[in-house]
Amino acid sequence: MKPIYALLAFQAFAAAAPTLYLNGKIVTLDAQERIAEAMAVEDGKIVAVGTNDEIKQLGGSAVDLGGEMVLPGLIETHCHSIGAARASFAGEYQELYDIPGIQAWIKAKAAKQAPGTWIEVPRNEITRLKERRFPTPEELDAATTQHPVLFVSVTKSVLNSAGWKLLGVVDEKSKVAGGDVIFENGRPVLIRGGQAPLRALMPQPPTPSEDQLRAKLKELHGIYNSVGITSIFERATDRAGFDLFRDLSAKHELTTRVRGTFRFSAKDAAGVESYVKKLGLQFGEGDDMVRASCLKITVDGGIHWGTTWLSEPHGEKRTAFYRNTDPYYEGTHSYTSEQMREIFGAANKLGWPISAHVTGDGGAMEVLRAVEAVSQQQPSMIDRRFNLIHCYFPSDEMTVLAKKLNVGVDTQSYLYFRDADFIAKIYGPSWAERFLGLGSWVKAGVPVAINSDHMIGFDPDHCMNSFNPFLMLYIAVSRKDDLGQIHGEHQKLSRLDALRTITTWAAWLSFDEKRLGSLEKGKLADFVVIDRDYLTCAENEIKAIKPLRTVMGGKTVFLR
Repeated sequence: MKPIYALLAFQAFAAAAPTLYLNGKIVTLDAQERIAEAMAVEDGKIVAVGTNDEIKQLGGSAVDLGGEMVLPGLIETHCHSIGAARASFAGEYQELYDIPGIQAWIKAKAAKQAPGTWIEVPRNEITRLKERRFPTPEELDAATTQHPVLFVSVTKSVLNSAGWKLLGVVDEKSKVAGGDVIFENGRPVLIRGGQAPLRALMPQPPTPSEDQLRAKLKELHGIYNSVGITSIFERATDRAGFDLFRDLSAKHELTTRVRGTFRFSAKDAAGVESYVKKLGLQFGEGDDMVRASCLKITVDGGIHWGTTWLSEPHGEKRTAFYRNTDPYYEGTHSYTSEQMREIFGAANKLGWPISAHVTGDGGAMEVLRAVEAVSQQQPSMIDRRFNLIHCYFPSDEMTVLAKKLNVGVDTQSYLYFRDADFIAKIYGPSWAERFLGLGSWVKAGVPVAINSDHMIGFDPDHCMNSFNPFLMLYIAVSRKDDLGQIHGEHQKLSRLDALRTITTWAAWLSFDEKRLGSLEKGKLADFVVIDRDYLTCAENEIKAIKPLRTVMGGKTVFLR
């Protein structure tokens, strides 16, 4: 049966008696971990939770849950929904798994395009390809020689023969501005950098109108609702994006709550002050629908591109895999320790919590030491709930320090699912056991939220980083990658703790624990009715769970 998006529920209505949700298994996630039968909702809030008999006494219209399970509304703590909506105008995204799949995709695209027009392969990381390498120009040629073809992994690119020719690379004397072309047997095989000259050759992506972008964003949020998501953290927005969300909310067209994270690149206190002044917002500005919640800096790169800041040199094996050059390289260091201390201190004085994109263990420890240094001079820093974003390789030292500093973590379980085998083979088994170390964070008492880092595509299961929360829960509970392997048995979470990573602990990251994350009297009425018992179904069934109804603020925003 096709899902029905119940957006009409946002039209104005006269307040009436409570709506009673009866005959369910309501996972409250309260301090007693109660499973309740019934719940009453009025004016967008939960007014009572208890037995059927207790709730019926309140009077009002009733919804029969038919014995189905109810979970708190699911919180997606890291996505880029505006970027994904904008990217959709360039064409439908496809998740690819191997080089033959890439070739088939190129052939299908070439059959629909005029000869000579560029074809760019959708972003699929080499860590996730079966071959675990870049495709060769010859393999791209095998798909088409009538079109220039580009395969890009952030800063490294492979082109087919037609692409190299248009770029002006004809022999080993050829130069590309800002790029380093690698030759093998006299032929170009890969370019590091050189993105500006490449992009100058290619057609500009379509620019949607404001109305088109709004429509796509609403469509995407409807899909978020269809998998049980009622709140999102937009992890790299700006003032224009924030105002777009607020306008959608004012017109009753927003079906997810939004917590805005504002990314900036200032390197000192003056830069932070200038950015915040230009932003024109204070921390916490907004309402329960849209709120300004955090600032963000980017400290290092990523595991997919070989730029993560490690606690040790990358070494020969990792260097060769990523097609880098220096085995003593430890990863991208976008900020010094001194700069981080200055930035964190300035943000704290302005009243803003701050978060740091940091993927590697070396970078994460430097970030935490900077937070510790600032907190010694400014004790209020402890109350800001600093966010570590990504932080893929926790150690005991790291988790203890994070707990001491009242730090929370936002990390991506789908990366474990798709990349754990690569980490085991290229980094080593001990790194794979630490990778996405949920058990380590929970054992240390550090609030940890799992999420998608969704950025391209509208398919919950097959976009650029799946945003299906039930796949996330399955990964957290089973600790299985997409090959069925388990790396680090001790990192498994209980089903309730896994659920907390997308509800109560997620709400804590944005100071929303009194409003969201559990189903208790006085909290906002955000919840999802699901088609099977999450707590008792077979482990493998967790990823197959489907929402039947998603409710946000007491309004049904999705009905299957």
